[in-house]
Amino acid sequence: GFWSQAVYSASDLFNLYRTVLLRSPEEIPVCEADGGDLVKNGPSKELRKARLGYMLAAFALRAIRSIQVLIEMDAFNRKGSKYALQICTRIELVKLALKIFLRLKMPFNFYVDEVAIEDAEPPKLLEQQRNQLLGQQNGNSETANAESAAPAPKPEPFVGRRTGRSLKALENLEGAPPEPEASRPPPPRVADGLRRDCTPHSAQIAVAEVLYHSRPLIHLALLRSRGRKSWAAWIVALLLERLSAGLLGMELRSMPNSRARLLEAAEVSRRQNLTFWALVRSPVFDKFLKRPTDVLDWILKKIPVINMFNIVELFLVLQPFYFSTSGS
Repeated sequence: GFWSQAVYSASDLFNLYRTVLLRSPEEIPVCEADGGDLVKNGPSKELRKARLGYMLAAFALRAIRSIQVLIEMDAFNRKGSKYALQICTRIELVKLALKIFLRLKMPFNFYVDEVAIEDAEPPKLLEQQRNQLLGQQNGNSETANAESAAPAPKPEPFVGRRTGRSLKALENLEGAPPEPEASRPPPPRVADGLRRDCTPHSAQIAVAEVLYHSRPLIHLALLRSRGRKSWAAWIVALLLERLSAGLLGMELRSMPNSRARLLEAAEVSRRQNLTFWALVRSPVFDKFLKRPTDVLDWILKKIPVINMFNIVELFLVLQPFYFSTSGS
């Protein structure tokens, strides 16, 4: 179980490097504090520093998530369950500090996780959009070059109908001012408008944020005092998750058909989906789902080839650990 999780963590870290560190700076959800014109002036020094800080903190948070199960397993093997829960509490405090830092950098009025941003805007989709934009720009430049290279038609003289006199055609003046070009749309700045279009701050959002971010710490405190199979810890964690997601969903008032609405709705959906992790936490899993899962694992072990990729067996090994089902 440990080495299987180690392989998964290594592959996840490689994907994080590709999706977080190699993306365009304009895609990072960080805006100018005063709403400056990025098209004319370009990103300021403060904005570049904010983007860099956000990118490093987001990568650190997701890297911790990739290896947190390994750290818990190592602590459990060395000093037992209580020590492992203490280590989990320390990791959650570090993650909370990173989330607060990211929240301060964001233009939103509540925390929007990188997982939600990636779900709403997959890296492949953004890459396709950039390639399409570059193709359009190249096509426009080639068309403009072809039109400029084509010889201008020679003006013909004007011949009157009654008199039959011919008048010399007027030549184009070289010094004439060129016609004003049609205003081109500004280049896509993915983070532009987020601060203007996002959900306004309210007391209900503040309460939802406090409940959401305090849930892991309260859950761990109850697990340490009552044990990993405590019904009280399970019920309190589920109530905090459902209440925070419900309050946040009712207060969602961002601009329709905007990027802010897309990202905020993805975060609300992510928090609502996290509540389903409660079904695979102890003691509910041990009471209702463990026996059917053992039967499924036994069946898969009897099937050739499939038994080499038995995910159910790996899940049964990792299920007792906190970070396997925490969703944080």
